[in-house]
Amino acid sequence: MSSSIRRVIVPCIYLSQISYIKALNLQRSLVQSKLDNTSSDFLLLLQHPPTYTTGRRDLNNNDNKEAERLKKLGAEYYKTLRGGQTTFHGPGQLVGYPILNLRNFGLSVRNYVCAIERVIIKTCETFNIHAKTTEHTGVWVDNEKICAIGIHIQRFIASHGFALNCNNDLSWFDHIIPCGLEDKKHTSLTKEILKQSPEKYEKYGNSITIGEVIPILCKNFNNIFNCTLIPLEDLDDKNIEIRKLKEKINELLNNDNDHNNQIK
Repeated sequence: MSSSIRRVIVPCIYLSQISYIKALNLQRSLVQSKLDNTSSDFLLLLQHPPTYTTGRRDLNNNDNKEAERLKKLGAEYYKTLRGGQTTFHGPGQLVGYPILNLRNFGLSVRNYVCAIERVIIKTCETFNIHAKTTEHTGVWVDNEKICAIGIHIQRFIASHGFALNCNNDLSWFDHIIPCGLEDKKHTSLTKEILKQSPEKYEKYGNSITIGEVIPILCKNFNNIFNCTLIPLEDLDDKNIEIRKLKEKINELLNNDNDHNNQIK
């Protein structure tokens, strides 16, 4: 990334666990604000309850029987317009939805995906986990995926994003062919720490938590995207744009009229 590009201020918020459809509708609203040039870039961080989603590559191959089968497991199910195929989201997985104008960062779509991959790889390095990219999408440790990546671009505005496995229940992935790769499995930061040594595993309290990962990931995001992430609650309400942004998020989070299986 060119050093001549100014450092961008990016508000961010961690929403804890919210439904996929609420996060989806929040993304839609933020993207529209970006398209209207009335909002800054933004990073949403959160967790989802057990949820299966399909991407664009699966939309024509998906049927209602598959959706009903997955719902019977106790999970939600949604069709989306992100890239990729079927994947799983659940508690203990850190999901990031950067809502960014790629022109503000001097990035092509491919370079944007590479930047996300580097953020995840650097985050894994903090725990002495050697992560990498392969010919498949996402970030991998050996032959197992530790982070899924699926994005959607509309007039240079990016949405959707990444899902980093921290301490989530990986057995949910056994009910699908994740991302269409039959011979691949998933791993997590916690699973990789356990592989390294029982002592190190105990040092981390037998789990790498979302709370431990967020500050590390945000630091790497700042460095790689040449930006400054600032928690939304720390930004001054006297700024009209910030005040409207907070009001918009609160309104959407408190809206109980969301509908299932919307595509966006």
